[in-house]
Amino acid sequence: MTGVLREGAEKGWKNYDDLSPGMDTNRLPNTDDWSGKKLNVILENDAVLSLFFGGETVKWSYCGETGDDPYEEVFIARCVYFIDIFFSGKGNESLSLVFNSSTGRVIAVRSTILDHLPPGDTRVAQEFLVGGIEGVDLAGEIPALTRDLIGYRSINIYSSNHTYEHFYVNSKRYAWQCLEGVQKGQGDMDYATYYKLEENMYLFCFREKIIPVASVFFFDFNKGTNTGKFLGLTSEGKVCNAGTGAFIQKTSFNCYPTGIKPV
Repeated sequence: MTGVLREGAEKGWKNYDDLSPGMDTNRLPNTDDWSGKKLNVILENDAVLSLFFGGETVKWSYCGETGDDPYEEVFIARCVYFIDIFFSGKGNESLSLVFNSSTGRVIAVRSTILDHLPPGDTRVAQEFLVGGIEGVDLAGEIPALTRDLIGYRSINIYSSNHTYEHFYVNSKRYAWQCLEGVQKGQGDMDYATYYKLEENMYLFCFREKIIPVASVFFFDFNKGTNTGKFLGLTSEGKVCNAGTGAFIQKTSFNCYPTGIKPV
């Protein structure tokens, strides 16, 4: 067992690099629709995130910081894009954006691997900011925290050797188990955050307790796709920021008696 796993991890628990190869098999293909274009996003803290996309890197500025870093772009559906930027200069942070270029609505997730493990917490952190695209007349609902998925189970098939079940337990946690793959039979309950962008479209993020991994997933239940990324530490302690994706479908719903509901 290596040092990146949380102390007390059960025997045989897998590291990030044991389970991640092939988890992008069923991911939607990368696109380059924004190559050569500029995007300014005004976030809810009144800060402006400026982006100019090249072929492989994006020049960005935000709150006095600047960079020119690698990014991936995925067209999801109906003017909706998933863009992920790895801050190579920082080495332990990434920024993921989901936005609708027609309605102008944006949600940004900044994921960070911490230098140490805070007591009773995880070694990964995430910050969420909602905003709008500058120059676009904002329309539709504002992305917001949601309880829509609580009580549902889903199956996520990342490849022929990666099948996971999710159970969205409450507004703070979700449970998972591996049905096919190197983690088969293993499972846990981790910290989770849910946002709704549009009808049947959700941002789902989780922060694992045992291995230092933060995820950003975007669920499109209209098409049955799950598009996202992992930011984590390998067994050797190296930072890895990698795309992932799956075919997703809801399988069941847990209905609670009147007067009883999760947090």
